[in-house]
Amino acid sequence: MSALTNFTGPRTPEGKARSSMNALKHGFSSTKIIVMPGQEDDFQKLQSDLTAQVRPEVTLEQTLFHQLLRDTWTNHRVELRQVEMADSGTDPMFNPACEKEFDRLERYHSRYQGSFHKSLRQLRTLQTNRIVQSLLPEPLGLGSLPAPVQATQIVALAKRTHKSWNALAINTLI
Repeated sequence: MSALTNFTGPRTPEGKARSSMNALKHGFSSTKIIVMPGQEDDFQKLQSDLTAQVRPEVTLEQTLFHQLLRDTWTNHRVELRQVEMADSGTDPMFNPACEKEFDRLERYHSRYQGSFHKSLRQLRTLQTNRIVQSLLPEPLGLGSLPAPVQATQIVALAKRTHKSWNALAINTLI
């Protein structure tokens, strides 16, 4: 039997921990937020600024906020890497050896930029729906309609209900 067929992977906790990091070179494709040593203050500032601007309230909004934060931070890290490349004189226009890394960075940048805008759009929709729902009179008020209902649907329903109530009131007066 060859040595390769007997290999079952690392057995010690240290070996398993080291092995779990095999695919991680830069962390740009990680689902977790990676804050490198020395970047903690910048990350905390970004997180507090975004929290103040977005003000997520319910769990689904907080989940989308976390995606926004991850996308924004990862894009920041990608841009830092691009600046590092430029500062070191590595230019893909003049150095074909770095073209592959630069293209990869551009793909990550596009991916996280698109994800950011999608999450922001979904978060705005949820927040708008929550606010519109809270302003509606009962029985259409907060909690009576599921959260994913679009604000336009809520407003249309409120208008129809308002017309029905007005018609009922007019008929009662006549």
